[in-house]
Amino acid sequence: MTKLWPALLAAALLSGCAAPTATPPATPVAAAPAAGTVAWQYVRSTWHEARQPGLGISHRYQSRVGWIDVYLYDMKQGHWQAGVDDPRFEAQFQSSVEEIRLAGARGLYAEVEVGPISDVRIEGQDFRRVSLRIVHAVTRKAYESFTFLTARNGRLLKYRMSFDTPAPADVDAIAREFIEHNLRSGPDMPRAAQPLFDT
Repeated sequence: MTKLWPALLAAALLSGCAAPTATPPATPVAAAPAAGTVAWQYVRSTWHEARQPGLGISHRYQSRVGWIDVYLYDMKQGHWQAGVDDPRFEAQFQSSVEEIRLAGARGLYAEVEVGPISDVRIEGQDFRRVSLRIVHAVTRKAYESFTFLTARNGRLLKYRMSFDTPAPADVDAIAREFIEHNLRSGPDMPRAAQPLFDT
């Protein structure tokens, strides 16, 4: 046993040297929401042509985090070049932003803050995007809002999204997920058993 003792001591010392040092746990990285994290419910469709030709149709969706209106229209200007490159596109995009500012000037909103504008690509489709912060004049409730505009199949396709505040941290991913799904399923007609049309 006395001859074995130096060997055991050396093994213990060597194993102690090889032991890994304790490291702090890694900080978790926020991931994009899992598919279907937010369930969007189709509410109704509104036909705008009777009131103003060229304004097409819109479809409303709601969820626990807010609502989305999907607009399909052509402004009675004929075929629109796909994406954001049509020469008429920039004026139409600015008009969409002005609609919100005008609603503020008319007293519907107490505050309207227009955020940065950027071009994004979703599901192979180019969009122009703007973020807005809106405070409702009567309820004083604040909303984080986004407008995504593109031209697709010869018409304009606009997503206007409003999220209750405080908005989820992954609001951009939620918005993108909805648009991806909507483009795949076809924005023209919601998948609903009995669509309700307003005129």
